[in-house]
Amino acid sequence: MRVLLVNAFHYLKGGVERTYLDESRWLERAGHEVGHFAIRDPRNLPSPTAEYFAPPADFGEGAPLGRQLVQLPHTIWSMPAAESMERLLAAFRPDVAHVHAPSRYLTPSVLRPLEAARVPVVMTLHDFKPWCTNRILFAKGAPCERCRGGAHWHAVETGCVQGSRVKSAIGSVEAYLHDAVNAYRNVRLWIAPSRFVYEKAMSFGLAPDVLRILRHGVQAPEPVVPAAGDGPQRAPLAVPDVPYVFFSGRLSLEKGVKLLPGVAAAIGAAPLLIAGEGPLVRFLEGEAGQHGNMRLLGHLSDADLASLRSHAAAVVVPSLFYEHFCYAAAEAQLDGRVVVASRIGAIPELVDHEVTGLLAEPGNGEQIAAAVRRALDDPAAKTWAEAGRRRVAEEAEPARHVAGLMRIYEEVAG
Repeated sequence: MRVLLVNAFHYLKGGVERTYLDESRWLERAGHEVGHFAIRDPRNLPSPTAEYFAPPADFGEGAPLGRQLVQLPHTIWSMPAAESMERLLAAFRPDVAHVHAPSRYLTPSVLRPLEAARVPVVMTLHDFKPWCTNRILFAKGAPCERCRGGAHWHAVETGCVQGSRVKSAIGSVEAYLHDAVNAYRNVRLWIAPSRFVYEKAMSFGLAPDVLRILRHGVQAPEPVVPAAGDGPQRAPLAVPDVPYVFFSGRLSLEKGVKLLPGVAAAIGAAPLLIAGEGPLVRFLEGEAGQHGNMRLLGHLSDADLASLRSHAAAVVVPSLFYEHFCYAAAEAQLDGRVVVASRIGAIPELVDHEVTGLLAEPGNGEQIAAAVRRALDDPAAKTWAEAGRRRVAEEAEPARHVAGLMRIYEEVAG
């Protein structure tokens, strides 16, 4: 089958790109022809359709407001992206298009050329962008559904788009426009990566007959073979020779990182290793001065992340927002690590309390800290870790995921 994968970014930026790039690789290995559509970026990985990618854009948190205002029309409905999609479809005619997260970089404008060309479209719900301009349903430190029912003006009230009322106002205009033109009307099937997302999408109005549950695939990291001419290779990061707790992810409020100093205080001399970057790095640096066992590692390579995760005594996932799947928990479980996580979103579908890990109420620092302490001390932790490994190895096995994808593709293409 000829498959077109659509996503704003064509490099490993986060969990969305993990799914998008994994599916690309697995589909190709299964004998399918895969094309891609994203924005042009020097960090992009190779693609047979890269020459048709959309013009570059920058709407990140660090982008100057003036630059974003110049790009404003493309933020709401990107004609350059739509025109690029038209050129791609003239050269690469897919049997199915699988849309991941077009975001503000591509916008739903890219769906119109697919509709005109009668290419069947499926879309994975990595977030709730079709119903809320704040795609993760999070504001003021907690889950937020104030925009439910199309009341997008609440975004301005809460300033929930990158903490800016101006950007939130732009996001509200965008959301009202997308509602008015029924921007996602040609998506034939929606993929929910968890039961939680399936039920939440139905609560926003999607009918069950257009929803399919398909959990993301998870695979152990493949060894990296240096290419000829890469030059000297940096030595792997040293793994502590004492039991330690590990956190990796974006250092942001919704990830629950403000609870990490409490974890450090609860585990005595055991190190708490924190990998990642984000807006709360300064906060954590200040706290690290008070907690000698907190170590901020910054951005790490995939190899170093995998090594530290696989040797950790416990992995902590203190999320405050609705996780759609939670790679941080699933990858740690596949490594046979005991996971301590928040009872929120899709996490309990992976972490079953005292069966495949430990759960605590989101935002409850004392519970999170006590659970991490227990994960280090309780002899049952090894049993929970092994049960978690078996669950993820079975339910998120890549071949099983690809088989599920093909059933969905064949359903819409047929």
